[in-house]
Amino acid sequence: MSETAFRVPRSTCQLFGTIKALSTIKNAIILVHGPKGCVYHINYILGLRGDRPSEIFSTCLDEHDVIFGAEEKLTRAITELDGIFHPDFLFVLSCCASGIIGEDVNAAVSGASIRSRAIAIESGGFEGDHAGGYKHTLARIASTLAEKTGESLPFTINLIGVLRSGPDLQEIQEILARSGISVNAVLTAGLRKDQLLRMGDVSLNVVVCEASGRDAAHVLFEKFGTPYVQCDLPVGGRATKTFLEKIRTALLLPHNEGDQRSDADLPLPHSSLRIAIFSGPTRAIALSRFLGDLSCLPSLIVLDFPPPSFDQIKEAAGKDCLILIEPDHQAIHEALVGQKIDLILGGMLERPLATLLGIRIIDVMHGSQRTVGFEGARILADLISGSDPPESGSS
Repeated sequence: MSETAFRVPRSTCQLFGTIKALSTIKNAIILVHGPKGCVYHINYILGLRGDRPSEIFSTCLDEHDVIFGAEEKLTRAITELDGIFHPDFLFVLSCCASGIIGEDVNAAVSGASIRSRAIAIESGGFEGDHAGGYKHTLARIASTLAEKTGESLPFTINLIGVLRSGPDLQEIQEILARSGISVNAVLTAGLRKDQLLRMGDVSLNVVVCEASGRDAAHVLFEKFGTPYVQCDLPVGGRATKTFLEKIRTALLLPHNEGDQRSDADLPLPHSSLRIAIFSGPTRAIALSRFLGDLSCLPSLIVLDFPPPSFDQIKEAAGKDCLILIEPDHQAIHEALVGQKIDLILGGMLERPLATLLGIRIIDVMHGSQRTVGFEGARILADLISGSDPPESGSS
């Protein structure tokens, strides 16, 4: 296997992560200073994944622009978009091409006479991967856009590191509400200007994804003095109770004797079922612990980017699980066959290979169904328990 040529790499560029992190902010426009292909392909991929991106524009750099520069063109584009759409926020992003030729997106933003709040973000693809794009963008929003009114919001939190709206976010907000906890802002899923203006008024910031959200939470701590806690994604009854109690303890709320549902009543998968998880570290840990509660630990984990703590992944997955970090297509194929996988918990990118090998797949990545909280536990358990391996064994 080549050490320099990767067949279908698992990780993508920083620009993708930046656009993904910004894509659901309300009344916002994204302008990429680069060739048209960058925006086209990222928008296309987001659409396939079920996202509904904000307005995304490109300056469509051509050969002349790359040779002679195009900062004036960028400034005009910023001014035009502000005049036409009147957004609350106008995010101006660099990419590989504009970064290589030294285009100064900060200068273009400063030189534009507009009413919108414009923020320049350096996001050249070669500068990092998509996970770095998530982390850098959330921290940038926290440092430049988050404000406070001075009015205290008791028992109110910000959720940090949630990039997708949908059933899972709705479930998290509902279980928090039943425990007397309000959510002001979600960084960044569905984020609104009025929520940003109150981010410093809350009692606590809750980091749901350490890789993308911890830096932003630390920025908010330094900026406003708001404490933060790191919580695992609440997949499963046990994890949901732990999630709620950790937040309630930090808010000095009394222990909640309300919902006492557990995973004990969930259907159990066949003991010989061999499961692979394809995801980022946060979801891999949560899914592994849930599978452990169902007495069916994963046999294979494929991570899109390195975890903050490999030991934490290993502890959740168990000693017999094979863990691959950013493997290429061939390594994944060999691992699926070698580990005799019957079921994949993954997403869109895994479907072709799952079809080729005759492996069932459940999409846990793209918000098509509930996977968190008590209701998510029931749905996942039902789907997984219906995936018993054939008598002849795996492919």
